[in-house]
Amino acid sequence: MKRIVFLFLFMPIYMYAQPVSWINDILNSNIIKIPIYQIDTTGASVLYLPMPFGKSNFIDTACVYQLQHADILSVDLVYTDYPSNNSLKRLNTARFHSLYQLIPFIHAQSFTQWHLIRQTNGNDALSAEKLMHGFVIHYRLWPSKASLNHELTLIQETTKALEMHEKKSIIQNSESPFNSTVKSKKIRYWDEIYGGSTSSMPVFYINNRPVLQISDTLFTSIASTDSIMQIPYTIAVQKKILSRKQQLQFQKADKLYCLLGATRIRIDDALPSSTPNVKSVPLIDTSLLHCLRQQSFTKALLVVDVTASMAVYSAQLLYWLQQTDSLHAIDSFACFNDGNDIPTERKVLGHTGGIYVESYVNMKRAALLMESTMQKGSGGDTPENVCEALIQATAACNACKEIVLIADNWAPVRDIALVQKIKKPVQIMVCGGTIGVHPDYVTIAYVTGGSLHFIDSTVTDFSAFKNGGAIQIRTLSFYLNKNGRVEVSNQQNHSE
Repeated sequence: MKRIVFLFLFMPIYMYAQPVSWINDILNSNIIKIPIYQIDTTGASVLYLPMPFGKSNFIDTACVYQLQHADILSVDLVYTDYPSNNSLKRLNTARFHSLYQLIPFIHAQSFTQWHLIRQTNGNDALSAEKLMHGFVIHYRLWPSKASLNHELTLIQETTKALEMHEKKSIIQNSESPFNSTVKSKKIRYWDEIYGGSTSSMPVFYINNRPVLQISDTLFTSIASTDSIMQIPYTIAVQKKILSRKQQLQFQKADKLYCLLGATRIRIDDALPSSTPNVKSVPLIDTSLLHCLRQQSFTKALLVVDVTASMAVYSAQLLYWLQQTDSLHAIDSFACFNDGNDIPTERKVLGHTGGIYVESYVNMKRAALLMESTMQKGSGGDTPENVCEALIQATAACNACKEIVLIADNWAPVRDIALVQKIKKPVQIMVCGGTIGVHPDYVTIAYVTGGSLHFIDSTVTDFSAFKNGGAIQIRTLSFYLNKNGRVEVSNQQNHSE
C-alpha cells in the first residue's frame, strides 16, 4: 500500500493531461442504460470505488493495491440519468481523471473492457443520489501455485462426490440436488438450500445465496464468490431477514445492501444413508449447468477452457456429464490451457499449444484430462488461444457432428485472426459476466455459423451484420467492422 501511495503523491503533474485521448474515446462510446446497476461477481473479483452524487472525488479507495498484481478485465463507470437532458460528459471526464490519478496503470492492459452505465431509475435529484456512483472494476489476480491448487481441489472434490453414486440411482430416486422438483421425504432440500434447523443462528437466503452481511452503505471490496443485492428496508422487514437490533439500526435507511455468499449445494444428502459421507462441494455459480441442461447434443466435441478461474465452470460441466446421457451425446473431449505456461512473448499464432484431445469415455476420464491439462499450465496472461484449440480439436474429431466451446467470457481470443480456419459451427456456452459478451466470441459464432448460449437466452441469428446493421446481445450493441470482426458499437444512445 505504501508503494502505491508514494506513486500517487509524487506523480508528475503532466500525467494528468496524458490520458485525454483515451478518456475521450471511452466517453464517446456506447452508453448502457439500465434501471439499477447490480454488481456482478460472476467469474471475477470486484473492487468498487464509490463517488458522491454529482462529484468526481472518491469516498473510499481501500484495496486498490490489489490491482498491482492483477489483470483488469473491465471498468464500469456507473452514474445516474439525472438530469436526463445533460450528457454529464464534463463530470464524467473529471471522474476518469480522478481514476487515472489514483491508478496510473488502469489503461495499460489492452484487453480491458470499458463500460459507461447510466441508471435510469434516478429521475430526480433525491432518488438519483441514492443510486450507485463511481467505478466498478472487475479483475483477476495473477495465477499462483496456491490459486492453481485451489482450483484443482475443486475439480478433485467434485469428481469424488460424483463418483459416490451412479447416474441411474439419481434418476430413479429423483434426488439430484439440481432437479426442479425434489421429494422432501427423501432429501432435506429446504434445509440444504435455505438453512438447516440445527444452526444456532438463522440463515436467510436470497436467490439461493446466503445473506452474509447487511449494511446501509455499499461494500467496497468483495470476494469473487460473493455478490451484492440492493433491497428496500421495508422489504427486508417484511421478509423478516432483519433482527430487532438491525431494524433499529437501519430504520432511517430507505434501502439496504445485502452481501450474498456462494450457493452451497451438498451432494452427499442425496446418497443412501449407508453411503460414506462425502465432503460438501460448493457450486458458487450454476449458470453453465443450467445452460447445458437446456441443450441436446449428438456426437459432440466438447472444447473446454481450463485456464485460471475456470474451475467453477469445469465443476458444473462434470455435474452435467454425470447427469446426462453423455456417452451418446459426447464423442470427444478437449481441454486447453493456452500454452503450457510458456511465456507470453514466446506464444506463436497457431502454435501456442497446451491442447489435449481424447475420445470421451465417462465423467471421471474427462475430469482426469481437466486435471492434467490444468497442471501443465494455468494460462498466464488473459488472452487465450481459443481458435487454435477449436481448429486442432476439430481436426482430431472428423466424425463429430457438433462443436461445443465452454468459453471464458472475460478472456479475449489472442488468435482471433485464425477464425476463418474453423470449418464447423461452434456453439459457445458463455461463462462469466452479465453485461454483454466479449466481441471475439460473437465473431466466432458469426463466422462459423454457430450460436451463443446464455442461461436466459440463445443467439443464432447474425444476419443483420451482412447488411451493415447492429445486433443487440444482452446490454451491448455489436456491429461488423471492415475487417469482418465484430466490435461493440460506439454510437451513443443519447444526445450530447
